[in-house]
Amino acid sequence: MKRRMLNLICMTLIVGLLATACDPRPQSEPAQDKVKIGLAFDSFVVERWQREVEILVAKATELGAEVDVQIANENVDKQKQQIQHLIDEQVDVLVVVPKDATALGDVISEARRNGIKVISYDRLVIGTKVDLYISFDNVGIGQGISKKLMTELDTLFSDRRREGILNESPYQLLIINGDPKDNNSALLNKGFYNTLSPLIEKGEVDVIDEIWALEWRESYAKEIVEKHLKNGDQIDGIIAANDVLATGAIETLAKWQMAGSVPVVSQDAELSACQRIVEKTQLATVYKPITDLAETCAQIAMDMANGKSIETNDQIDNNSGFIPYLKLDTVVVDAENIDKVIIDSGFHQEADVYRNVQRSEEP
Repeated sequence: MKRRMLNLICMTLIVGLLATACDPRPQSEPAQDKVKIGLAFDSFVVERWQREVEILVAKATELGAEVDVQIANENVDKQKQQIQHLIDEQVDVLVVVPKDATALGDVISEARRNGIKVISYDRLVIGTKVDLYISFDNVGIGQGISKKLMTELDTLFSDRRREGILNESPYQLLIINGDPKDNNSALLNKGFYNTLSPLIEKGEVDVIDEIWALEWRESYAKEIVEKHLKNGDQIDGIIAANDVLATGAIETLAKWQMAGSVPVVSQDAELSACQRIVEKTQLATVYKPITDLAETCAQIAMDMANGKSIETNDQIDNNSGFIPYLKLDTVVVDAENIDKVIIDSGFHQEADVYRNVQRSEEP
């Protein structure tokens, strides 16, 4: 009896093993942990940042990742603590918008020692190795808006000369740079001077003053414009490093009843800047396809976490060696192309852009 029972048990085990071996259905695999992405952003002071975080999180979540978002509210020490938190949480990829380009070296190095891939998002980390820099062509942005300003001044002054209002002196320009702790400010400035330096050497342009706006505060723009207007200085054009600084400059011009008579250029295509363009108090801004930037970053973060190779189109020296650089293109926006670039793309709504003026039917 016992022998028959033992034979029955053995037979059952053999049949079970054979059935498993012959079963064409795939056997279940152990569940894999989700990819964890940590976002360490400086702040939401700039209009675009909140939108980009929302886009990036939505895309990463769609791709199957978990995302931990940390906002430092413009505090370097807080950002260091938040990055340490993300390290402790064992994220797979860290995406950082540094408050101070040179201040995060120790904590970012620790992240990489722990096997965490680090993406420097839009603002470059300086002096410390990262795995990727993804941003726009910031030198190209600086060149683009300064060329736009010079073209406008050539047109304005040729019109004035035809009207008998002669002015053969160099164009008198103000330059309002961004925060010196943000490497983008230096790249933009390089772009400005790529355009202006040959004209300065020819005596066609005179930069009468230049300032670096700490924390990107518009108060610096207001102060420099106010100072020169009080002194009775001629200002023919203003280059501002972003739309926030342009706001400060144009508010001061408006106070002196000069808004619209002095061309101002900047970048970011914030709603207020687009409104000023159609109101003719700002000449131009720069549209950055932030949806492309944020979604591309999310996809790259997933690929990095999964060990896939990343394709880039440039490299950049961040004082620790050359960093792979994925550089996206931008568009200079003025009254002629704002409908196509800004409204037709859905970046801003027509009713919002034209809130204070009637939209022209002319192309």
